[in-house]
Amino acid sequence: MSDSNDPLKGIRSREIRIFFLLYPVFRKYLKDRRSARRDEEKSWSYVRERNGIKAVEAFISLGPTFVKLGQVLSARSDLLPKEYIRSFERLQDDVPPAPFNLAKIIIERNMGKIEEVFDSFDKDAVSGASLGQVYTAYYKGKKVAVKVNRPNVEVILKRDIIILEKLLRFIKGRVEFFLYSGISNVLKDFRRRVFDEMDYRKEAANAERIRVNVSGREKLLIPGIIDELSGKEVMVMEFVQGTKITDIKTLREKGIDLKELAFRLDITFLRMLLRDDIFHADPHPGNLSVLDDGTLIMYDFGMVGSLDKQTRFSLLSLYDGLTRSDIDQIIDSLLSLKALSPAANRGVIRRSIEIAMSGLSGKSAEESEIRELLEIANGVVFEFPFRLPRSLVLYMRMSSLLEGICLTLDPEFKFVKVLRKLFIDEGLLNELYKGQIDDFFKKAIVNIENGLEVLPLLKRKLEAEDVETRERKDRSIPLSLFSGFLLIGGIYIFEKNEFYGLLAIAISFVLFGVSLRNKK
Repeated sequence: MSDSNDPLKGIRSREIRIFFLLYPVFRKYLKDRRSARRDEEKSWSYVRERNGIKAVEAFISLGPTFVKLGQVLSARSDLLPKEYIRSFERLQDDVPPAPFNLAKIIIERNMGKIEEVFDSFDKDAVSGASLGQVYTAYYKGKKVAVKVNRPNVEVILKRDIIILEKLLRFIKGRVEFFLYSGISNVLKDFRRRVFDEMDYRKEAANAERIRVNVSGREKLLIPGIIDELSGKEVMVMEFVQGTKITDIKTLREKGIDLKELAFRLDITFLRMLLRDDIFHADPHPGNLSVLDDGTLIMYDFGMVGSLDKQTRFSLLSLYDGLTRSDIDQIIDSLLSLKALSPAANRGVIRRSIEIAMSGLSGKSAEESEIRELLEIANGVVFEFPFRLPRSLVLYMRMSSLLEGICLTLDPEFKFVKVLRKLFIDEGLLNELYKGQIDDFFKKAIVNIENGLEVLPLLKRKLEAEDVETRERKDRSIPLSLFSGFLLIGGIYIFEKNEFYGLLAIAISFVLFGVSLRNKK
């Protein structure tokens, strides 16, 4: 592409290419989505899997924007059938680097002549990604890594997003409203997030926050940032080289305990997720290495997430419900996470979860993989869709990538066992139950207050009716009012919601007592 900064340059030819590549992919996706939602047995479809693979191939052929967009879609269980999710999860951010002469322009624009800043500089990139590429150099006698934006990447992204927004307008009215709304939200979130990832000042700040959080707690190394050389388009950091975390042969040769490594990797990310104010959301194999002494090395902090207190509580509750096969808790947690619409039919959702759980073939939660358990939740979200919060999307991506690496290191790895250990050893289970009790009492207080407010209203209502019917000498309370509260109370108790049930029954007996008094 030309060096022009105009995102509209060449947009027409690019638009035609994107349309003709994506149109057949989108048509097959719509058909597969309908068939997946009709499939009551939730069985795996190899036709849908093949179409998912072809969709990924189309995204790769369209370049950096679509590679990043595909990574975002890999966590959207509300939009994609599970077969597509599995295909998009394999989409790695691995793109051949651009020529050095183009990268050199960006580096020198930010820090001056390369030969005047660095002792030496290797012109061959050690890695390439969709948004940037990495070189090695020596600075003040120490080896460093130099991460630089891909040439014209901002222009390419702006141009492709303009085209995607135009295609989105084209499908409006041609697909169901929820699907249009979901795709629209994905694109809005992608547009906001992708430009943040290109700003290395934000990545440097993310790395520092995580370094402070894990310091002294984890056997983890985060390369230091060299602030005086880093800015928006270029970031220079310590060069720390280890063995790629999925290079099983080399790790074994170095005497690394793979089972212990899988456990530490998982517990490190779970603590970030459930304890800290920020978590690394992109733990693919290219972002993780291991030193000879077993220390984990973590790279690339462009994609991060955070959970607020309520979301963390709801996620803990979901985990607890999944591991105990408590369907009501699973549904309540998904509703609390805003992963399901409050208007969805609870009975139908329950039946859907029961069918999915029957597919575990009698295995206990601890014998199941987190993928199996989360697929139950994901399947419900796909069948009864609602808008997924961004933090939850990032969490789903992180957990899926993480489990894949842990199973590569240890084929017998059980995510749920690690989770339960974390729950118990670090008091998270106590926090969860304490939170549930606190939540119950808060609701109880609100409902008691509401109940107390109802009684004066009822009293005024009865007094008004008494005046209106004095001449007829009919002071009885309508039977429907008394029996209605009694029926509501019975329903609540049947649904194991004793507090609400007893409150409704108490109100019904107050009404009955007042009725008897009026008849005297």
